[in-house]
Amino acid sequence: MPLTLFFIVSGSALLSLLVALQVKYVPPEVGAVARYNLLVLPLIYLANVSLGAGFTRAHGAVKNLPLLAAGQSFAYYLFLLLFAVFLLGDRVSLPRVLAGFSLMAAGIYLLRS
Repeated sequence: MPLTLFFIVSGSALLSLLVALQVKYVPPEVGAVARYNLLVLPLIYLANVSLGAGFTRAHGAVKNLPLLAAGQSFAYYLFLLLFAVFLLGDRVSLPRVLAGFSLMAAGIYLLRS
């Protein structure tokens, strides 16, 4: 199970990092965004392979795909928040962040039961 969690967490972290880097360094023009995505295509592929392996392994153990997708989304948004704050310098409202992540955690708990 630790390898499975590693696959899901690393895939989520890599995808959120690529999104944060795009926001920071790529101008909002179709050509620039297309070039960036072509440049990072191998990393996007690696992240998706990691997520695919993680989902396949986890589904064999848990047999609850909605729970797995919710957990992966939670990890993705957590990494996106961290990269937005530390890489982009965004300011976020702590009470709103806590409320949002609490609602996601409650949804995951409901899917689990």
